[in-house]
Amino acid sequence: MRSEGRGGCREGRPTDINSLRGVPSRCGGRAVLGWRSPWKVRCGHRDGIPETMAEGDNRSTNLLAAETASLEEQLQGWGEVMLMADKVLRWERAWFPPAIMGVVSLVFLIIYYLDPSVLSGVSCFVMFLCLADYLVPILAPRIFGSNKWTTEQQQRFHEICSNLVKTRRRAVGWWKRLFTLKEEKPKMYFMTMIISLAAVAWVGQQVHNLLLTYLIVTSLLLLPGLNQHGIILKYIGMAKREINKLLKQKEKKNE
Repeated sequence: MRSEGRGGCREGRPTDINSLRGVPSRCGGRAVLGWRSPWKVRCGHRDGIPETMAEGDNRSTNLLAAETASLEEQLQGWGEVMLMADKVLRWERAWFPPAIMGVVSLVFLIIYYLDPSVLSGVSCFVMFLCLADYLVPILAPRIFGSNKWTTEQQQRFHEICSNLVKTRRRAVGWWKRLFTLKEEKPKMYFMTMIISLAAVAWVGQQVHNLLLTYLIVTSLLLLPGLNQHGIILKYIGMAKREINKLLKQKEKKNE
């Protein structure tokens, strides 16, 4: 049973017609006698999606766009450098991966040779960041040329900022899930944290700190290129096939 007003708005079938009969609903600004659907549907909405879900999606999209625009404004002086770094990290040329590993290896060899203390290393690193934050917006337009900024580059810069915002949202989401787990399942939370931290402490005890940091930094810098060229998915697929073969062999032996 359906009721249709003069505005042409249709609403879905209720579960209990007797309980909803006689309740007026409004469509196109005119009252429609009969029953009212439990779904909040806009007039002319064909998919039957609740209005609250649509509003939530629109709010999330608008918030993402606002955060992306704010980040673009903050990193505008780093645009040329970020585009160049994006090309290197995505391996647009064949010699980029060995270049990344060579630069990282050289930096860590210098650190190993100088052997600075923790306080000196942190101070030098923060000082380098401050110098880069001051000098890059000044020197980047002169080196790369601001007149060469194209629509394609602007679009890629927007995508990079959007990906950074999404990554930050994922990190915040995982952090909130961790605290949610602490509130809902405290025993599981403490057991997971203790086991994870103990495993990390054991690895740190077995491997030299500088070597472990070198491996982590190199892996993080090579990860975008590995993902871009499908190497990670390739090896994951190979691992799945090998696991399926082992499972099939066990099933045959059991039979």
